Amino acid sequence: MIAKTLKYVALFLFLLSGTVTLNSQILQEEQSLEGFWKFSIGDDPEWKNSTYDDSDWPSLRVPGKWESQGFEGYNGYAWYRKMIRIDIIPDHDLILRLGIIDDIDEVYINGRFVGRSGSFPPNTQTAYSEQRFYTIPKSYWQKGTNVIAVRVYDYYSDGGFLSGPVSLNTNVSDKLLSVNLSGQWKFTTHNQSDAEQSAFDDSAWSDIKVPSFWESAGWPDYDGIAWYRKTFKLPAHLAKEELILVLGRIDDEDKTYLNGTRIGGVSPGNLRSSLARGLSGSYQSYSTLRAYQIPPALLNTNGFNTIAVRVRDTGIDGGIYDGPIGIMTKKQFDAYKQLVGKEPDWLDTFWEWLNN
Repeated sequence: MIAKTLKYVALFLFLLSGTVTLNSQILQEEQSLEGFWKFSIGDDPEWKNSTYDDSDWPSLRVPGKWESQGFEGYNGYAWYRKMIRIDIIPDHDLILRLGIIDDIDEVYINGRFVGRSGSFPPNTQTAYSEQRFYTIPKSYWQKGTNVIAVRVYDYYSDGGFLSGPVSLNTNVSDKLLSVNLSGQWKFTTHNQSDAEQSAFDDSAWSDIKVPSFWESAGWPDYDGIAWYRKTFKLPAHLAKEELILVLGRIDDEDKTYLNGTRIGGVSPGNLRSSLARGLSGSYQSYSTLRAYQIPPALLNTNGFNTIAVRVRDTGIDGGIYDGPIGIMTKKQFDAYKQLVGKEPDWLDTFWEWLNN
């Protein structure tokens, strides 16, 4: 009993140290965005547009809190804008990494909304400790000049980009996706009857960025059951391929459905079903990479398909929080396993030690 207690004390200190990293994205930097950005306090929706003239705005260094750059004591709304040039439109989505922003932000590319972290007033929820990763669809870019606009709200102490890295990246694992399903999903808290069915009406549900913890997306302190839904069309060239649905990491447990039929799920301990087969072979639910084979008979090759994921969070953070998110062919999936297989599995080893 004493030995077990000491192990849990070790776990607490281990987590408290902040050294745990569970992000499975394999990023290759394409362009550093650190340096000077245009900056203005205040809030105007016109500031997200690429055509807005910000030539009279001052420039602030990013990363760097605005208090140390002439705006001491300011709390409230502010905007950052960065003009970059792209000569060749990428043939894949890019990952915009913005480091840590205090407290809340939302991001636009050429005036188009990308995502947010935290919740703006009146239902204010900080995300000051979260690393920002935003998936930018390739269709958002234009040849030549592009504008990244970041709306920030700070309600206490320091404000702005506190730390980096700040960069534009290729997610090597995302390049292995035949269908990239990251981005906006439909979302609701609490259990919903028949939510796994394709015909279920989710129009009244909220939008949420996937991957992300739901706490940082506007549902603070919620523990319990929530549902995610995403509709997609299968490209014709994949109709005869062996396909795998990859859902990254989910905190804590999931039941995953395609067009109303369960195709996978991970639950802890003896509760796990025969469908629960995490990528790494580990069943520590919140750190298991989800990968579920798609039965060909379930796919609608001529119309829409619906993925529904029932998530149960037992405490602290919750949700589909780490990618990649999408569909791979068997060949792509084998290549992905080789990539993530290079990562150390010390977290699973630690957990096994803790429970033995």
